[in-house]
Order: sequence, then structure tokens, then C-alpha cells
Amino acid sequence: MSAIDLHPADYLPSAPPRKDFGIGLIGCGGIARTAHLPAYRQCGYNVVAACDLIEENVQQAQTEFGIPHGTARVEDILNDEAAQIIDLAVHGKQRLPLIEQICATRPPHLLGILSQKPLAMNWRDAVRMVEVCREAELPLMVNQQARWAPAHRALRVLIDRGLFGHIYCVTHFHRAFQDHPGSWFVELENFNIIDHGIHYIDLCRYFTQLDPIRVKATATMQPGQLAMAPLCHTILLEFPPEAQVMAVSYFNNIIRVPQMHRYEWFIDGSEVSAMASRDELIVSYRDNPRHKQVFSIEGSWFPDAFGGSMGELMRALDEGREPQTSGRDNLHSIQIAYAAVESTETGEAVALEPL
Repeated sequence: MSAIDLHPADYLPSAPPRKDFGIGLIGCGGIARTAHLPAYRQCGYNVVAACDLIEENVQQAQTEFGIPHGTARVEDILNDEAAQIIDLAVHGKQRLPLIEQICATRPPHLLGILSQKPLAMNWRDAVRMVEVCREAELPLMVNQQARWAPAHRALRVLIDRGLFGHIYCVTHFHRAFQDHPGSWFVELENFNIIDHGIHYIDLCRYFTQLDPIRVKATATMQPGQLAMAPLCHTILLEFPPEAQVMAVSYFNNIIRVPQMHRYEWFIDGSEVSAMASRDELIVSYRDNPRHKQVFSIEGSWFPDAFGGSMGELMRALDEGREPQTSGRDNLHSIQIAYAAVESTETGEAVALEPL
């Protein structure tokens, strides 16, 4: 196999041809001000209004990012004819009533919703949100922005080129620490799988381009941890036998020694194997096993990927198609996550019903 030609322009998120859609941001907390808004400014997107119940958050977002209108009322965003896309950057438990309100109002100028992940903190609410958006004929996309993180996009570029041959194994290792006192996530039920781990569940689908049929997971608490839910788990995804592929995500999020933190993806195919961290991609070939190519990955997940996900929604609206991580599609990732939780509780593999 000849050397791979891979450049930052191949994988870095880029603004779509049409990027003048007006964005109304609902939720101006930390993730919005450190990821959404910096990415939108970087891409040249048009944020026309911001909304938050905390006045200080709205003012800070307006001042730092030059947003012309600020409010504490969702109704003001919905009545603003310049706000064509709602960027819903609120916590999971707050989303259902807001999406029901948006769909009940359904102003004619509103073209779509981008909701932060996870779409919901329970399966019933997730299905309900997808259904009400379908009934309102309002496109819903879930912000699984990890798909647009540079290292993940670089892997997918190589997959799309067919370089791997038949992919038979996708493996994820993540060693980190989030057991921080006073943080909202230590008080969130099933945080490590449902809220954070859903990134890696969704990426397993992204890399395999398949949906599993069964899920087996195990999780454990650590003595003295603050979080109410286990912060260490392994999730195994089983696919139809004819697919000849497996995927596993190992996530230990309570490693107290930073020197031992790691973030890696391994993708093994019949022709090529690759390993990606956040800032490096290494590729080796079956027909030249002693050789490897090493690529330094430019850009970063935060904030670059957030420009990619919003850009995907804009492209989909402009092209009249369903966005890549639509609410309907994202139900598959949510289903896997809740099956993983069930498996950790029962010790049994969980079969996934067709959606």
C-alpha cells in the first residue's frame, strides 16, 4: 500500500457554503460559552439572540461574543424572526418541556433545533421529543459533536476511503478523572454512561457504520467516590454474525493520577490498523507491517467539533435532508446507552429491539 495522503483540510470542521442562518441560543452556561460560541465565532456563524434564566450568563455571552439580543424568556427567542435555528444548550432534564413548547409554538421562521447531548435522561422523554418534532415537521439534530472532533474525523476519512478493508474490531480506551466535589455530574444518575459515555457509544456506531444487536456491560464504584453512579465501565457491542465486527468501550473516569490518563481509539481492519489519540494518528499496513505513518492532528475537540455539528445542521437544512445525527438516528445511541445501564444492573446481555 502506498503512503496515505492526509491533510488538516481533510478532517478539520469547516463552515458550510451557506452559514447565514440566524442562531438563537437557549442556555448560556459553561458549555455554551466555552465551546458553542467560540466555535460559532471561529466559523463565522450568526448568533442573533441568547437566553438564560440567569441574567449574568446572558450578559456574559452577549459581551464576549457580540450577541445583539439577550433575554430570560424562551418566548422572546421564538418570536424573534431572525432566530432560524434553536441551539438548545440546557441540561437533559430541562429539554422535553422546552422542545414541547418550541413545537407547540412552531413559528414559521424556525427551521430546526440542535439539542445538546444526551437528548434525554430517560428513554421515554427521548422518544417523545423525536415524536413531537416529527409531528411539528421541525428537524431535530442531537449535538453528538464528538463525530466532528479532528482525530475522530481523521479516522472516519480513512474509513470512507476504504483503506482498512474489512473492519473487524473497534476498541476505545479512556482513562480520566471527573469525580470533582461540587460538580453537577457527581449528582447525576448514570452520568458516566448516559451523559458522558454516550459520546463513545455513538462513535462506535460512527466508525462501524452499524447498529449492534446486543449489549453487555459491567461497571463498578470505587470506595470513597463522590459520584452517585459508577465512574468505571466497559461496554461490549455485539453485531450480527455476518457483520464480522465487534466494538468495545472501556472508560475509567476516576483515575486520580493524571500521568496515567489516556485517550485512544484502535481500529483494526483486514488491510490496515490505526491508533488515534486526541493529537496523533498512527497507521500501519498489512503489506508492510514494519512501517507506520504518523500524523499530527491539528485542531481540538473543544471548540472545533461544535462548529462541525452546527455546520452539519446548516448543510442538511440547505440541502433538504435529514442531518447526520438526527433525533431519529440518535435514538439508536440512546437505546444502546440505556441497555448498557441495564446490563450493569442485571449482569446479563441485553438484546436491542429494532427501532
